[in-house]
Amino acid sequence: MDIDTEPLTRAAERAAVRAGRLLLEEFAQGTAARSKPGAHEHDVVTAADLAAEDLIAAELTAAAPGSTVIGEERGGGEGGEGGEERGGDGGHAGEVCWYVDPIDGTHNFSRGIPLWCVSIGLTIRGAPAGGCVYEPVRDRLYAARTGGVLRCNGEVVPASPPRPVPMVLTDVPRPGGVPHPAELALLADLMVAADVRRIGSAALALAYVAAGHADMAVTPDAFAWDMAAGRVLVTAGGGAFAALPDPPSTVRPGAFAAWRPGLDELGRVTVRALKGWPNG
Repeated sequence: MDIDTEPLTRAAERAAVRAGRLLLEEFAQGTAARSKPGAHEHDVVTAADLAAEDLIAAELTAAAPGSTVIGEERGGGEGGEGGEERGGDGGHAGEVCWYVDPIDGTHNFSRGIPLWCVSIGLTIRGAPAGGCVYEPVRDRLYAARTGGVLRCNGEVVPASPPRPVPMVLTDVPRPGGVPHPAELALLADLMVAADVRRIGSAALALAYVAAGHADMAVTPDAFAWDMAAGRVLVTAGGGAFAALPDPPSTVRPGAFAAWRPGLDELGRVTVRALKGWPNG
């Protein structure tokens, strides 16, 4: 039986906005962060992450009984450190899955930098079906369904013309340690071809590419919840998306590249470079 993704996507939008408004209060007050056990010092979690993920999971499972919620903080879909998946019994068991990042850009959030978002991606029987990225600081909700149009705050996002110099948002090289030669080579190539920026939020970078605020996003160290929503936004906006591996993992980091129309050659070159990396 076909599953209507419109009410599910609407439920994700409501949950993202509600969580985002809660997080905005915490952001205004300031919040303490701690490093995740066994993770790099830049990979942090706050009490706000956990509260927001719990709120989102409750709303999503109420909207789709039996659906599975895999969250960055509490739910690792392949048995990862995050904990158990939530849901799984009911009308949508085994078919509907949500990938939730309650704060993508937690390091920014904890330092008072307003580049963070709430990301919720929807899959049906393992295939991307919808998603939303909510940017609370600017009150912008980017949302789309697979095969549909990209909307921002309910309005269709119009196509924008290509810029003379494309803007690339990237987390290359990865934070911490000595950069791998492949990272430095890719960064050098990107800097020759584009204006390169680092914003510290993979999901927000994908939303910006989808809406035309940037032209390409490249991240070498991402998980399923980082890209589940953004990939749908990018393709709905007419762009292209590639994940390595695909489907992305919830345990082992992978890479992705996304780009707007007119940048196919740069996109292909970037994907080839990412394939040669240890986690590509």
